[in-house]
Amino acid sequence: MHLTRNGDAFVFQIRVPRRLDPGLTLSPIRLTLGAMPNSQARPLATALAGLAHMEFARRANALASGTATALRDDVSHSLQAAMPILLGLGALKPGALSPAVQDKAIAAVFDALGEIGRQRAASAGAFACEDIRFEKPFVEALRSENGARDLLGMPRLGGTAIDRVEQTMSAMAERLNGLEQNLLSRIGPAPGEWRGPLFSEAADKAIAAKVETHGADCADISSLRLRRDIFIALIGDRPIDSYANDDLQRFANRLSWMPAKLTKQPGFDIAKLDEIIDANKVRKGAGLAESTIQSYVGRIRTMIVRACNDKRLQHGLTDVPTIPVNAAPPMPRLAPDKTEIGKVVAAGIATGILSDAMLPPLAILTGRRIGLLTFLRREQILRYNNAWCVFPVGTQNVDGVVTRVPAKSAASLRYYVLNDFFARCGFIAWAKKADGPVFEHLMKASDPADAAQKRMGRLYRKAEVDPAIAGTFHGLRSAKFSP
Repeated sequence: MHLTRNGDAFVFQIRVPRRLDPGLTLSPIRLTLGAMPNSQARPLATALAGLAHMEFARRANALASGTATALRDDVSHSLQAAMPILLGLGALKPGALSPAVQDKAIAAVFDALGEIGRQRAASAGAFACEDIRFEKPFVEALRSENGARDLLGMPRLGGTAIDRVEQTMSAMAERLNGLEQNLLSRIGPAPGEWRGPLFSEAADKAIAAKVETHGADCADISSLRLRRDIFIALIGDRPIDSYANDDLQRFANRLSWMPAKLTKQPGFDIAKLDEIIDANKVRKGAGLAESTIQSYVGRIRTMIVRACNDKRLQHGLTDVPTIPVNAAPPMPRLAPDKTEIGKVVAAGIATGILSDAMLPPLAILTGRRIGLLTFLRREQILRYNNAWCVFPVGTQNVDGVVTRVPAKSAASLRYYVLNDFFARCGFIAWAKKADGPVFEHLMKASDPADAAQKRMGRLYRKAEVDPAIAGTFHGLRSAKFSP
């Protein structure tokens, strides 16, 4: 159950339970409660949540004959129909009405509230418009003796005396409500009164901003979507300002038992993630490593904190979670064995393909990532301070199309020195004969860096090296030795 604000109005929202919507694809049920004091909004939201869970449970057996979307809509209509009745029940107070009007007023009011709810849920009838709170005068009639008498067509009580009492009580109530709102604005919302959007909405907005800034082909996009989905599956989709340190700690704890590369397995079902983690924990299987957990937690925490800051909300993520002891610590980086790498270089030369022959030596002798090396252009190789250097650029304009070079950071675009080996073997002399990409055939691929990565993977397998000491192409950056 969640109670949020939209301007001055409270909004109730609740998600379809995961057992009925395993993929968490349906949008939440949202009902506008209107402007009211917190003391009225809280119990109303609690009652709506209880009714929603009862309706979900009652209708679960009928899901096989319909869709989860239809079930959600049915429950939403039931809540709409019940909300005026619940408002009326919340207004009933002992002694508010005299015995002369109490029974008749209550019967008349709840007949009217039931009809308002029915027409609003059906979106048909004089009371169907949600923008007009037709129920309000009927609810107010339950709080005031003369209001009830006006509804029933009975004469009002003794003019001045009761009017003065009601005015005094009304003024006191308004003042107390103002004090309550002022206090709550200082200490932040109480549980169940969160003001922020759901995490899924905040995450989608952050991902959309990433796409807008970095492009849809940015490697981080799929990673962010995966982390969003896993966090929702393990912790739940709640308003962003409702998450606390305990939630991130529990997220880290669960990740420490999530099998590595689980999401890449065929047929992976995120709805069964909790079951898979529980089973792996029972058999004490390996989970995600320390650095991977830090990445997951860091990305989620950043999205929540930034979303709260954007909405000027106070977040509860003040601590960094402790990585569980069962998570594997980082392994020391081992430089690839020279003999094994020699096999890779020899296999690359034997193919007769330029990228196979030159990318491994370039990685070894420059320490640069494969994405940057793939986009190497001949005109970027210049003589500088008596040495051959490469001056990378962040974007390339080819035939009017601007392409972003996959540089990890600004530091990656600093110039770097080419070993004299490349001059001695004739590579530089060949490159300086014309302008254009060095690895022209790779640049014809839709994703040149990915194509290069796959070629190097095949090259390593072809060379039949020992992965324990040869590592991967990325590991060549750790070697950077002189020939």
